[in-house]
Amino acid sequence: MIRGTIAQFRFKLPYKKGDLQWATIKFWQPGNDGTTDAPLPITKRLEHCIAPEDVNELCVELTVAETLRFSDKLKARVQLRAQTVDGTTFASREQLITVYPIYDGIIDDPTYPGADEDGLIIFDGQRVVTGNE
Repeated sequence: MIRGTIAQFRFKLPYKKGDLQWATIKFWQPGNDGTTDAPLPITKRLEHCIAPEDVNELCVELTVAETLRFSDKLKARVQLRAQTVDGTTFASREQLITVYPIYDGIIDDPTYPGADEDGLIIFDGQRVVTGNE
C-alpha cells in the first residue's frame, strides 16, 4: 500500500459473506503504535466490508488518514478472524504488507485549476447546465 492513499484489500473466504455472523480484520505494524490521535492497530469489522452477500470474499479499505499512520520503514501486517452463523470460527494467516512512501509535500498540496471570480473550480472548462435547459 502507498501511504496517503486509499488501500483496498480482498480476502478469499471458505464461506459466503452472508454466512458470517462476525468478522474482524486487524492491521498493525510491529514497533509502531501510531500516535495518540492516530493509533495503531486499525480494526475493521464485517460492517466495514464491501462485497455482495453471495460471494466467498470480503473487501475492505483503509482511508487516506489510516494509511498515513503506517511507517514506510517497516512491513505492516493484516489478519482476518471470523465466525459463521453456525459457530465455525476460522482465520487467515498473518500477511505482510509493503508500505511504500509518498513525498510529504504532495499530501497537502493537490494541484487543482485555480478558482474563478465566484470561487468555483471548473475541472472540464465547460458550461454547467441544469436539467431544465
